[in-house]
Amino acid sequence: MKQNLFLACIVVIFLSFPNCYHSDKPSGQYLSILGANVMTRKITIVGDSLAQWSDGFGLRSRLPAEFSVTDVSVAGYTTEDWLQNKDQLNRIPTDLWILELGTNDAMAYGTNGYESRTLDLINFLQSNQISIVYLTLIPRTNMTSIKETIRENNETLRKIKLQKEKVDIVDIESIFESYQGEIPLYPISDPIHPNQIGYDLMGETYRKKILGI
Repeated sequence: MKQNLFLACIVVIFLSFPNCYHSDKPSGQYLSILGANVMTRKITIVGDSLAQWSDGFGLRSRLPAEFSVTDVSVAGYTTEDWLQNKDQLNRIPTDLWILELGTNDAMAYGTNGYESRTLDLINFLQSNQISIVYLTLIPRTNMTSIKETIRENNETLRKIKLQKEKVDIVDIESIFESYQGEIPLYPISDPIHPNQIGYDLMGETYRKKILGI
């Protein structure tokens, strides 16, 4: 009898280990590690024209079937615009938010208030759901007048990542800056919006980050 009771306790302790597991891996791999038993993993993209015009960077077709991708991006939107329209976001069940914003902020506000607006948006998204937020270090574009502003705002996002739990960055900026392909990433007629090669680079960077590869 005592031996059976001892064995039963061992089994209970063993089965309890998965619930006590803690990973030191970056939150960018959260969905692929801790979400392994979730049937559907919900991703919502909150962005501007880069996401909207690229159909959410093609993530619906790039990710495995267990991922559900919703893109609510609106061309021309800034962080302030999303703060003004944040209530609609509260109605979307989401495991991972992808924030792809900053180009319009750079043109409309420069660096003024970018940190506080971004923090307000993150706090709102995480106030009603246990979810991760990916901050996108956006490309600097081919528009000379806003390149330095975007670089500074991206540095702000890096600082925010260090301050906040369950917040990580997707470094599109570095991918674009290190690109050495023969075909430019921007068409001559549009210094803001990448061509299909640029959008594919963005989509692949998001895909790898989400899957932890």
